[in-house]
Amino acid sequence: MAKREEIIGLLEGSGPEAISGLGRKDPGLFRTLVSLSYDKGTLLSWRAIEAVGLLARELGMTNPEKVRTLAQRLLWMLREESGNNPWSVPDMLGEMVRNVPDQLADLAPIIASFHDEEILRCGVLRALVRIGEVRPDLVMDQQPLVREYLAHADPVARAYAVLLAGTIKQEALLEPLVTGAEGDGPTVTLYEDGEFRDWTLRGLARKITDAAKKG
Repeated sequence: MAKREEIIGLLEGSGPEAISGLGRKDPGLFRTLVSLSYDKGTLLSWRAIEAVGLLARELGMTNPEKVRTLAQRLLWMLREESGNNPWSVPDMLGEMVRNVPDQLADLAPIIASFHDEEILRCGVLRALVRIGEVRPDLVMDQQPLVREYLAHADPVARAYAVLLAGTIKQEALLEPLVTGAEGDGPTVTLYEDGEFRDWTLRGLARKITDAAKKG
């Protein structure tokens, strides 16, 4: 069984993929990753969140029932009576669905249903983006959410709405951001490909619309 410090070292040194192969050997790995997921201001937490999805993929090859059990544990954490901090739960669920979509497809609308809870909102939107990157059919009905959060006061929620618009092929909704008088808009920091990256809302919208035009 890998110690917590060893898992931290793997995530910080080599990224989420470093936990590959540990899932079947370490029954406590899931619990450790969840415990590392709470501070989303750190790369460590985001890599732990991503690693939860990779763990689900690994376990799903031999023990799909275990994957479902772990997903149910995360869903329980969303309930007030669980007494847990649920802030990163939508992100982790999104990574699980992304990595084993055939097994957990039914969770996509459940994740989306938590969008109106402020503490969960950005995680929900990001989860839908991550799921949609591999299974767009699971999030194609989320256009109302995109419209709602493109106009939201929270710039991070708006940024994820921009990405979700691209995922569901609704780039036309981004034209006001690209061509409007608002300017570049606020800068947000997003986790991408193992690192943090800063984007303006206009820059992010342009990235999506330009990619769509190139086909």
